[in-house]
Amino acid sequence: MIPNSSITQQIYSSNETLPDTSERLRTILIALYLINLAGGTLGVIMMSHQLFQRRSQSVMTIIIISLLVLHTLMLLSIPFRLSYYILQEWKFGRFTCKLASAIIYLHMYTTFMFYVAIIIIRLLRLEFRKCYTTTWVGAVWLVGALVVTPVLLSHYGTSKTYNPSECFQFHKEIQEVPMVITNYCLAGILVAVCAVLTVIQLSVICRLAVKYWPDINSHVEFRAQAKSFFFILVTLVCFMPHHVFRVYYIQNCHLDKDHKLLPYNEIFLALTAMCCLDMLCFIAGIAH
Repeated sequence: MIPNSSITQQIYSSNETLPDTSERLRTILIALYLINLAGGTLGVIMMSHQLFQRRSQSVMTIIIISLLVLHTLMLLSIPFRLSYYILQEWKFGRFTCKLASAIIYLHMYTTFMFYVAIIIIRLLRLEFRKCYTTTWVGAVWLVGALVVTPVLLSHYGTSKTYNPSECFQFHKEIQEVPMVITNYCLAGILVAVCAVLTVIQLSVICRLAVKYWPDINSHVEFRAQAKSFFFILVTLVCFMPHHVFRVYYIQNCHLDKDHKLLPYNEIFLALTAMCCLDMLCFIAGIAH
């Protein structure tokens, strides 16, 4: 039989550990968003300055400008998130909460689409006229702004009741069948596309390395393919962990009565926003 004093001590230790863990996770979350905000803002400003100086109108420039706009919209939502995580209270209303929550997901998937476009264009050496590129990029923006965003805002976070002082806690709805199917499909598509492109890109790089060895860095073709692999690395580092954990989160959400998994889900979501640091890599010459 365990003495009463031991039981009391164990309960006290357990209760003391949970707040400490929660506080550490909140600190990590704040640090990630501060890095995103500082690095992303610097990258957007510097890249915008370079594009203004070059005045280039190539296909890649049009896509990069779209990425700049995407990153800017996402960066504008970060101060709202930081305010919530620092103050531990949401002060901006339910619609702003839904909008800030939707922006990070729209940013993630639209950025992924543009990354895939860049990789495929370079892999297949496609050449588009400026008008064609502008048309399909404009179509992506129109669908996102006029279809996806209104649908997301009108349905996201509306079927359940939430505390007005809380935000980014739509965990109750993730257990619904349509949301489960949608999340599984998005995760499956992203993982499959990323896996296929990784294998193809690595095989192309290896073939070119053998072909041009030992002066591989002096060949434009090899450097272009190596730079394309940068976008795959960003996807693997920033997007893949979130979707792998998302599957685990959905499967175990109904068992998570104390919402212990929720902070981890938010941390992986914050990691997806780190793709906005890609502009600093552009400036450094890693990718352009």
